[in-house]
Amino acid sequence: MVDNLFATNTENKYFWLISTVQSSVREMIKKVIISTFEEIDENYKNSAKRLSSYYINKSNVSRTLITIVGEIRFTRTYYECKYSNKKFFFIDKVFGLPKYDHYDPIIKAIAVSNAINTSQAQASRDISAFAGDLRYFMDFNSVNSIPRQSIHNWIKEWNTPNIVPESIDTPETLYVMADEKYIGAQDIKKDIMVKCFVTFEDIKDVSKHRRALVNRSVFSCYNSHAWPLFMDYIAKRYDFSKIKNIALLADGGSWIKTGLAELRLDANNSVKFYLCEFHFKQAIHHITSDENERKNLLEIFTNKKKKDFINAVNKIIENDKKREKIITKKLNYIINNYSSIKAMLKLNIGSSMESHISHLIASFFASRPKGFSTKRIDQYLKLNDYKNNGINIFKLYMQSYNNEEVVEIGQEEANSYIFDNSNRGNITILNDGHVTETYKELKSLAHEFTY
Repeated sequence: MVDNLFATNTENKYFWLISTVQSSVREMIKKVIISTFEEIDENYKNSAKRLSSYYINKSNVSRTLITIVGEIRFTRTYYECKYSNKKFFFIDKVFGLPKYDHYDPIIKAIAVSNAINTSQAQASRDISAFAGDLRYFMDFNSVNSIPRQSIHNWIKEWNTPNIVPESIDTPETLYVMADEKYIGAQDIKKDIMVKCFVTFEDIKDVSKHRRALVNRSVFSCYNSHAWPLFMDYIAKRYDFSKIKNIALLADGGSWIKTGLAELRLDANNSVKFYLCEFHFKQAIHHITSDENERKNLLEIFTNKKKKDFINAVNKIIENDKKREKIITKKLNYIINNYSSIKAMLKLNIGSSMESHISHLIASFFASRPKGFSTKRIDQYLKLNDYKNNGINIFKLYMQSYNNEEVVEIGQEEANSYIFDNSNRGNITILNDGHVTETYKELKSLAHEFTY
């Protein structure tokens, strides 16, 4: 390799070195995988279980898979039950490889996870680079790109589990923020109205200039009966008989205020509405653009009586008759929510729902000019919630990509490790003590670059 390094005409010898080593290692890994598949199939073919129960229908049936180390081609045996018409490939069954699929589950899990964190287009570029090698970055045409339509289909075909939220210690006070966000639709004339809920127990300082919500949980949906769905979700997380105070922080929309009754699941619950400080200050800003007038209105509202505030706004109307309609509308908004705003200013925990709706919903669904189908939006919202609630989408896909229907699993189960991390591993052929071709490849890999 050293001789080749200095003989090469490339200007970037470091890139040549890394890409050459990477390519060699990838080829060796491919050989190990192919050898393992074929050895396991051969062992099963000669096993007493196979000989007693299954015929060989076809031998040496080839299959091609795109993996994280590139394309692999291997052969396996097609078996037929002696007592029924059941036919199967043992290798496909034991490794959970779906029928007629050109991509392996790991490639699909990475792509789906990236698509939920970025976009399907970006996920397509990322996974194409992942399945290729370093040469991809020098020449995008060096490997076949994975279409983003394929990633769309993988999400569509995945029976994504319904995750039951983990039950945690119930606080005396629970804070609930709610808001809606309109996103583009593909199959209806109007936009899709997504309703989002964020619950938390307190606020803590994580740095000098940043605070975080304690035990934050996110739930969103596209449904006219959003409150019952949210309550079904959050009641699994908390014991409402132990909650004394529930604070609903929102913008005062009619659909949101209907949730005051929904939130009271137990006679012990005291539910109160607080108008978001953001919307109050936004209304002040719409009343006047003058900074001094804004400060004066905030001072009057905070420290004086309601009539004093009304009189101050009326004086602004007298001096700006052209904007009387919008100013009056914002004044009525403030007066209609007067006690809720006063309560919020005394609460010491401001509402951050506007930033949350922007970060949790808009950043994924509305930051780019695209539309979503109402038939698929629930699945995307569910996966987006999982991401925001700390669920590992890659791990979840690997756990459930073969599910034939949607099932319920606990959040603890979704977050649990699914791989055997022991020293021996769980592939018998690698641990039975026989010196096979796979064993030789692994041994050579371990000693390839020793000096």
